[in-house]
Amino acid sequence: MPPVTPIVKSLLILNFLVFAVVYLPGEMGYDIDIAKHLSLYYPGGDTFKPYQLVSHFFMHADITHIAFNMLSLYFLGPIVETRLGAKRFLFLYLVAALGAAGLHSLENWYQINKYQDLAAAFQAAPSLKTLNAFFDSVNTGGLVNGSGRSLSPIIGKLQNQMALGQATPDAISQSYTWMLDYVKLLSNGQPVLGASGAVSGVAAAFAVLFPWQKLQILFIPIGIYAAYLIPVFFLIDLILGVLKLEIDNIAHFAHVGGAITGALIAFYFAKTTLPPWMKRADPNA
Repeated sequence: MPPVTPIVKSLLILNFLVFAVVYLPGEMGYDIDIAKHLSLYYPGGDTFKPYQLVSHFFMHADITHIAFNMLSLYFLGPIVETRLGAKRFLFLYLVAALGAAGLHSLENWYQINKYQDLAAAFQAAPSLKTLNAFFDSVNTGGLVNGSGRSLSPIIGKLQNQMALGQATPDAISQSYTWMLDYVKLLSNGQPVLGASGAVSGVAAAFAVLFPWQKLQILFIPIGIYAAYLIPVFFLIDLILGVLKLEIDNIAHFAHVGGAITGALIAFYFAKTTLPPWMKRADPNA
């Protein structure tokens, strides 16, 4: 592996400095949550601020999160930067981070609009079918009403009432309110943070620029070509993003968005630029 290159070195230092500034006050007993303001929220929500589009990819949830991202950048970044040059590498890193945020936000938009449409369908024609269409994919056990009670048994009771044709107008109206509350929760809920999208772009660029370079996974002594190994990781990300497992709080579509963006930029640079150490022949020589 070549020595750490200037842009990679600067990014490593900056990420660790931001991590320290954000989390040390809390460790020292100060009641301040900087991460809450710098993480990226859904652009259509009340908690979104434009600066979050940049600030979020210098944020990390914990030491494991930043360690994994920075190790990946440390091992792959210098090779890609050496091939592209400092300016192009920085461009790739930043645009991949924005591409990650874009696809993640687009997936959020899809989910929010889906539930908005389901809520509108229930309001237009309240029935057991339209009620179930909304709540079947919602973990109601993790939601509470204004009294702090879990919605799961309350929704279950309403389902029985609607099946028997005994649901009152107030119960139907309250159910619609809960639907709107859930949509608002999606709009202003869990933010995304971390350099994973940018690092995914660097990894994808590595696979494009050095497809036949063998890489090894920790504890597996067999080298695998980058052209095979790296796409498999992002295919797994895509599958997990579609499955949306309840125990999984990783922004998989951000990884995929960063990878797609990084790969496209690398394809373009691979066809239009020479490595910095190569000079074009002088046609007049």
